[in-house]
Amino acid sequence: MAVLKASGLGKVFPGVVALDGVDLELRGGYVHALIGANGAGKSTLIKILTGYYPSYEGRIELNGQLISIHKPSDAFRYGIEVVHQEVDTTLIPYLSIAENLLIEKLATPAEGFFVRKRELHRQARQILQTLQLDMDVDQPVADLSLPQKQLLVIARAISRNASFLILDEPTASLGVSDVERLFTMIRKLKQRGVSFLYVSHRLTEIQEIADDITILRGGKKVAYFNRETFEMSKAIEAMLGAQPGKLFPTRMPITERELVLEVRNLGWGKRLKNISFQAFRGEVLGITGLTGAGKTELLNILAGCEKADHGDIILDGKVVHFRQPKDAIRHGIFLIPEDRRHRGLWIEHSIRTNVTLPFIRDFSYLSFVLPFKEISHVLQIINRLKLVPPNPEMTVKNLSGGNQQKVVIGKWLLQKGRVVLFDEATQGIDIGAKQEVYVLARELAHTSAVIFSSSDVDEVLGLADHVLVMRDGQIVGEFDTQPIDRQQVMELATGAVRTTTAYTTAQEE
Repeated sequence: MAVLKASGLGKVFPGVVALDGVDLELRGGYVHALIGANGAGKSTLIKILTGYYPSYEGRIELNGQLISIHKPSDAFRYGIEVVHQEVDTTLIPYLSIAENLLIEKLATPAEGFFVRKRELHRQARQILQTLQLDMDVDQPVADLSLPQKQLLVIARAISRNASFLILDEPTASLGVSDVERLFTMIRKLKQRGVSFLYVSHRLTEIQEIADDITILRGGKKVAYFNRETFEMSKAIEAMLGAQPGKLFPTRMPITERELVLEVRNLGWGKRLKNISFQAFRGEVLGITGLTGAGKTELLNILAGCEKADHGDIILDGKVVHFRQPKDAIRHGIFLIPEDRRHRGLWIEHSIRTNVTLPFIRDFSYLSFVLPFKEISHVLQIINRLKLVPPNPEMTVKNLSGGNQQKVVIGKWLLQKGRVVLFDEATQGIDIGAKQEVYVLARELAHTSAVIFSSSDVDEVLGLADHVLVMRDGQIVGEFDTQPIDRQQVMELATGAVRTTTAYTTAQEE
């Protein structure tokens, strides 16, 4: 089986050592996990292996022979491919599954300018059947779910005879069942000798799927484990460079509990069915369930991004109606969305612009924006959130994922919010940044009702005071006593149990 070995890899940018003498070995039929905090050097290492950088330090060997990788075509030639977290950027949405799977045959057809569609579909079906993927090859890629798109990109790489497959945060947007489906495919491909470099912030997944684990910090390799020697606490310590503190902030006794938000019989087509609950200032309300359970749709309606077909949203005792997000913002309902890059940030603009944009009138006079007022406000947020770098004019796209998420949260931080909605707020960020998000959510609960929605059950159980479980657009379980039984929550989320007795009784009343 093929072995790819990198020795002393290094990359220096003006004033920054991004990667410093890193060694890595990918063995055929094994999963090698690469972990580290945002900015640790993972992306730089991936870009070297895939030919993104024409120059770098160190050497790369394939089966003991020195090879040169200075452009993407070099990586393809040696069987190295990457599946990026944002798979939409590598697919053409309005072409079919077959056309995306065999895109090279469209670009360079064997018979002149003509493509034999029937033959293309036959080859595509054969590839999908080999990987045991049940997809209609004539279906447009735009109609696929995110998990299906990820599996399609992996199938395309395998069809090109990729020997080394780099998966960059492959489960960041997947639910429990989709993760298991991905892991099943990985295990099958391992048996065929395919090697994986698996990049993820989810240490529980690393523990399950990885054979080898390399940890980077500050551009350097600081630890290596194999499956037998891996310990979660030691891995976290290596990533952070310090003893890990408690992941979730301590729950303080609730001395003052004020009803802020009430939802009654909210419904939206087939996506949400008779949703009712209450949210209080002084506590964190957690909502969990599999991807597609209806959590994001619910929060989007509360934030004015969508309009329900029926039901009431009651804020501070009064029924409110939102036609668009600015109506919800005016009432003090703020959303940290699931897709921060496209819905939470103006990615090409500065921290200053992103933080002040929703409340730009507060920083203006006679229709002119006053930069000195903006800067003063933004510096308060930067200092409170410990943004790196602490520069209001830094373009957001150049920040790490964790610091981007801080900007999304930061724009609401000094406003008088009544309800703060967190939707998959720790997706794609490292464990240190996750801890900071949990602390912020707990702090905001002192002044606002906080609703924290996540498909990560452990995250919700660790943070929330009160937990709702959703499945198929409905609330199927409700828990308000600690500790909450994780297995019971999972059974409800997956449908192994239809609903909790307590919630059934509450519905009947």
